Amino acid sequence: MKSLIFIFLTIILFTGCSSMKIEDFNNTKPEFIPQEYFNGNLKAYGIVKDRSGKITRSFKGTMVGSWDKNGIGTLDEYFVYDDGEEMKRVWTLKPIGNKKFIATANDIIGESPMIANGNTVMIDYIMRVPYKSSTIDLSVQDWLHLQDEKVIINHSKMKKFGFVVGELVITIIKE
Repeated sequence: MKSLIFIFLTIILFTGCSSMKIEDFNNTKPEFIPQEYFNGNLKAYGIVKDRSGKITRSFKGTMVGSWDKNGIGTLDEYFVYDDGEEMKRVWTLKPIGNKKFIATANDIIGESPMIANGNTVMIDYIMRVPYKSSTIDLSVQDWLHLQDEKVIINHSKMKKFGFVVGELVITIIKE
C-alpha cells in the first residue's frame, strides 16, 4: 500500500511540474508580431527576485526598436536600477523563418532562438552577468506575453546548474 501511495504522489509531483511550452500559446490573441511591437519607443518597469522570491532590485528602462530593409531588427535597451547602476544591451533580431529569429546581444553568449506564437514570444539564452569580481553565465528563459497593442508582461527565470537563482518580472509599454 505504501508503494502505491508513493507512486501516486510521484506521478502528481512530476505532472504538476511540467514546464510551459511555446505551443501552449497557439491561437492566443492579440497576435505578437515582433516587427510591429519592437518598432519605436518603449518604456520598461521591472523587479529582480532572488532564488527565494524576495525582491532584491527594481529598475526602469527605455527601449528603441527598429528594423532594416533586410528585416533585421535592433532593440536598443537602457536600464537604470534603484541603486543607480546603469545597463545597456543591444539585441539584434535576425529572422530565420515564420515568426522565428536568432537573437544576439552584447552580454548574451552565442546565438539565441526566439520564437513568436500567438500572443507570446520566448527567447532562450545564456547571459553573462557580473558576479563579485568576475562573471557567471546564467541560463535564461524569457517569456513575453502581449496583453494588448501597447503592453507586454515579461517574466524570466535565471538558472545555474539547473537551479533557479533568480527571476525578472517586467512590464513593457509601447509609447
